[in-house]
Amino acid sequence: MDPYDVEGGAINVRFIHADSNRANFLIQNFNLETANSLRRVMLAEIPTIAIDVVEVFDNTTVLADEFIAHRLGLIPLSARGVEDLVYARDCDCDGYCDNCSVILRLNAKCTSNEVMKVFARDLVIESHRPNDQVGSPVILDPEGQGSCIVKLRKGQSINMKCVAKKGIAKEHAKWAPTSAVGFEYDPGNRLRHLDYWYEDDPLKEW
Repeated sequence: MDPYDVEGGAINVRFIHADSNRANFLIQNFNLETANSLRRVMLAEIPTIAIDVVEVFDNTTVLADEFIAHRLGLIPLSARGVEDLVYARDCDCDGYCDNCSVILRLNAKCTSNEVMKVFARDLVIESHRPNDQVGSPVILDPEGQGSCIVKLRKGQSINMKCVAKKGIAKEHAKWAPTSAVGFEYDPGNRLRHLDYWYEDDPLKEW
């Protein structure tokens, strides 16, 4: 059966490739408006977790508190089991608690003459999480370090308490569950809805 034959039939979803980082799938018998709606929901309405509040105890780096807090908010955190957390707006606590947030501590000091880099791996979880995965920094690089947060010279230090909360990308981009979601209508022009421009031979060039 031609996978691009959309004449009638039920909606069919076939995954071409999927792993923990990327997914590529084909949807048949689906209109463009619904496909774009699905894309927008995947981008903006799937709940994740991100650092939302930063309490600064010490910062003698060259970066301002607000600059580092912004960088901390963009560090990807694991959202596995995020459904076990409640939204902060629905919680009865004053600010944050174990039911609606995950607490991470960033505490580092440079004592050598070499430049010290502080990475996402240096974020230590201090709260009692509802499960063992939610709120953990996502580290994918081969060195196992994660995103670089700040650099320290000798004598400089940083000590911050980070409160990660549940949210969606409609509220702020830091809660975006994915970097990009795109779809292509009729790859390869199988349905011949487009007349591709060509120089000499359309079959050879397209």
